[in-house]
Amino acid sequence: MIKSYKNNTSFTDENTVFSLAAVSVLGDRKEQQDCFGYALQADEGLIAVCDGMGGHAGGQKASNTAIHILLDSFEHAYPISEPERFLFDQVCFIDREINAFLDDGGNALHAGSTLVSVFIRNNLLFWMSVGDSRLYLFRKDELIQVTQDHIYKLVLDERLSSGMISQSQYEQEKKRGGGLISYLGIGDLQLLDNNSVPFHLAQDDMLLLTSDGLYKLVADNEIKEILSNFSNISEAVRALNMKAERNAKKNRLNRDNFTAVLIKMKQERI
Repeated sequence: MIKSYKNNTSFTDENTVFSLAAVSVLGDRKEQQDCFGYALQADEGLIAVCDGMGGHAGGQKASNTAIHILLDSFEHAYPISEPERFLFDQVCFIDREINAFLDDGGNALHAGSTLVSVFIRNNLLFWMSVGDSRLYLFRKDELIQVTQDHIYKLVLDERLSSGMISQSQYEQEKKRGGGLISYLGIGDLQLLDNNSVPFHLAQDDMLLLTSDGLYKLVADNEIKEILSNFSNISEAVRALNMKAERNAKKNRLNRDNFTAVLIKMKQERI
């Protein structure tokens, strides 16, 4: 089994089913709270991206803990008979572990982390996400956001559509719409995003796992354009990083931690 944890790096890898390429950079932050990792077997693999929160001590510890637990569990439980159950059980366990973090004084650390993960077996995809790190599917020049952002705007949209709040109340509250309403470490995790029925992937499909350091600087139409123009996934993730850097400079914005992992499916296996 190939197992790896990565931060502040770029790399490529592959198995018989897919190739993957990743870029992770610090941005303008003092610490790297993103963490990603993967575990590969010949015809399957688990890949995950986490974005920590709670300051240097908390955020970095939370994201790294989530990745380590997930990949260690994959190795120890292999072969995985029920990928959807495995992913669900792991995020619930990780949530409890992070929620129990204490600082040096014995007080609750109040750390947390997002997570987006994929489990690919042959041409079948299972995913799991908590928070606002995203999974995209790029197929035949169409880009689709697979996961849902677990942010306050989701609550506001539901309240507006049900008539619980007015349009003016919605507009006022929307300023806080980016706040997370679900993350690993919240305790008694209730809101997550996953699929119980495997999704069939086709040859040349691409999957993009990313923290918000990408999509808050690079719009979906710009992501789509880059993936359309670069068939080489190593070049594509570098182009995504460069686009984020250019957009940040153009708009005089500080860059957050940035992590993007791009997966490209090989020839379909029957």
